[in-house]
Amino acid sequence: MSRMVFTNAYLLVNNVDLSNRVQTVAVNRQADKVEVTAMTATGKEYLPGLRDDSIEVTFRQDFASTSVDQTLDPLFAGGSTFLVKVAANGSSFSATNPVYSGTCALFEYSPISGNVGDALDAPTVFAMANGGSIVRGTA
Repeated sequence: MSRMVFTNAYLLVNNVDLSNRVQTVAVNRQADKVEVTAMTATGKEYLPGLRDDSIEVTFRQDFASTSVDQTLDPLFAGGSTFLVKVAANGSSFSATNPVYSGTCALFEYSPISGNVGDALDAPTVFAMANGGSIVRGTA
């Protein structure tokens, strides 16, 4: 199994490539753990329930045209839904570089975040909209 150093993440938000402003990114896929234990069981039984997927990104903030703030602020203010795509190693998707995507809404956006002397960051959480979930693809 090959290993990799994470240096070339791809992030597309509403058809804007913001990859060069990503400091951290995490694709979170999770489902509720629903207990379905019934009589005669000798231990607890569970099934996956409703999904609650999200994509968390810390951007290096940039207020320039077609960059972080000018892309994200209207999405947050408008409450609209949009496509987000994430891949580990650039935009050439394949079996060894899958893309994770979904229709999202912007639920958390901090346009100014940091300590004195630090880089100006913008922590952001994209959550799946309309009951959707993150989908893994190779093309």
